[in-house]
Amino acid sequence: MKIKVWTDTNNRLLNWANADENRPVGPTDEGFEVIEVADAIGLYENHASIVDGQVIPDSGYDPDADRPAPEPSPEQQMIAALALDLAQMKAAKSSD
Repeated sequence: MKIKVWTDTNNRLLNWANADENRPVGPTDEGFEVIEVADAIGLYENHASIVDGQVIPDSGYDPDADRPAPEPSPEQQMIAALALDLAQMKAAKSSD
């Protein structure tokens, strides 16, 4: 598959997107390079380099560890607070 890659002056991958399969491989006048890859594995923006048209992911980079844990929604926080209040009321009542 062909992709468009944008890199900085050190060939670090800044961004990528799918490219038209009919586009020629190589640099373009539009500020990106077209390369051909077997799949999208290793296309980690800011954590890979493009060397001779090949994607080189940073050694030891774990994209799953880099994802922030989702924050609970306001509704989930309210339900948790109500559940805690209810549990405390039940505990207080049973100790009477």
